[in-house]
Amino acid sequence: MWSRILILGAALVLAPLGARAADLVVWWEKGFYPQEDQAVREIIAAFEQKSGKQVELVFHPIVEIQDEVRAALAAGHPPDFFFGFYSARILPEWAHDGRLVDLGDALGPLLDVFDPDAIAAATMFDGRAGRRGLYALPMGRTSNHVHVWRSLLEQAGFKLHDIPSDWDAFWSFWCDEVQPAVRRATGRDDIWGVGLPMSVTLDTHDQFTQFQLAYQAPWVAPDGRLQVDDAAVHAGLTGAMTSYTKIWRKGCTPPASLNWDNYSNNKAFLEQKVVMTVNETLSIPNELRLSRLDDYRTKAVTVDWPHGAKGQPLLIDGAISRAVVFRAGGHQAVAEEFVRFLVEGGWLAHWLNFAGDRQLPPMRKLIDQPFWLDPGDPHRMHAAIQMLTRTAYHNTGVRDHEWRSTGVWQENVWGTAVHRVVADGITPEQAVDDAIARIKQILSE
Repeated sequence: MWSRILILGAALVLAPLGARAADLVVWWEKGFYPQEDQAVREIIAAFEQKSGKQVELVFHPIVEIQDEVRAALAAGHPPDFFFGFYSARILPEWAHDGRLVDLGDALGPLLDVFDPDAIAAATMFDGRAGRRGLYALPMGRTSNHVHVWRSLLEQAGFKLHDIPSDWDAFWSFWCDEVQPAVRRATGRDDIWGVGLPMSVTLDTHDQFTQFQLAYQAPWVAPDGRLQVDDAAVHAGLTGAMTSYTKIWRKGCTPPASLNWDNYSNNKAFLEQKVVMTVNETLSIPNELRLSRLDDYRTKAVTVDWPHGAKGQPLLIDGAISRAVVFRAGGHQAVAEEFVRFLVEGGWLAHWLNFAGDRQLPPMRKLIDQPFWLDPGDPHRMHAAIQMLTRTAYHNTGVRDHEWRSTGVWQENVWGTAVHRVVADGITPEQAVDDAIARIKQILSE
């Protein structure tokens, strides 16, 4: 008897998704912290209780989820509801191929709770239907942050108010003043002023986008126009590339940054190998909050970005994370019910508040609460105020060609360009020209 029970249990574990008795299949990217996954489990339990439906919840690690969902789509058995933070840049491809459900009717008047830019980021082109629609659910937003070890800065003989607000002076401060001073003060040669990735990764691509914004030269304009042939934009891209790679040439970022992955700058900061780093979520301070509370409260701090390279207010690079419902999942009506439940029942806000707050809400009205605006918190409130007061840039690709733009991120075109300058010694001008040529090729394929 017991052997038959064990065999049955193993069969249930190994059975494909389509063979299991579930009214809804949800794939959710595994969180950085236990609180994230627990919040998702609470959401699923609440939906099951309210709807009477049975939900199969599957967590996939961040490094595996894209391959897993692509394989499931190829096999014709995708989940019904899918959320992956870094997978958001593949969504335009799926929308164009007609794989996604338009959620506009499902949400109806609930759309008004979201910020307009969040809805714009979730609106994509369906090539089969020949129209744009709401093919995703806004889940959260990121806003690029500057994290500093206040303790190391003070050991070097500086205060937070010494940090310049001019773009060039800002980066020179960390390289030319802080780095040599902190090395003298600590007796360590293994500490750098800046932690900036120089590898062929998404982090490099994204942080170079921030430099493009500083030089008022993003390769895609905020309204979705490809503008690489504009002479002023081309000059700005070259200036941004020169500025970014200058940090490497000065020896101001760790040599290992040449091969960093998307977590390495977090690790370098947490190990106090860099005085300052930049990151598009609050994952760095959140890790301190969970394991080293004193460091979180008193030794590390999130500070303002400088002005842009021309003295202008700096556009902040960010992203809107999004979830989708797959047409081929087989349970569209229940999936749409789940989408409404997340928004109408306040469960999306629940996940954001208790998921380690790596992301901020895609609706500004949720920011006006003590959780986000606690003046005693040296990180969360700063991130919230930055989101509320600074203009954000969400690069979702070339309008109506978003599905082709996906290839630009998949190849990390700008990360590759940065890496070629520092690793191969080509000029910033050549790196920019080659990147532009590749982007045009991708968009024409």
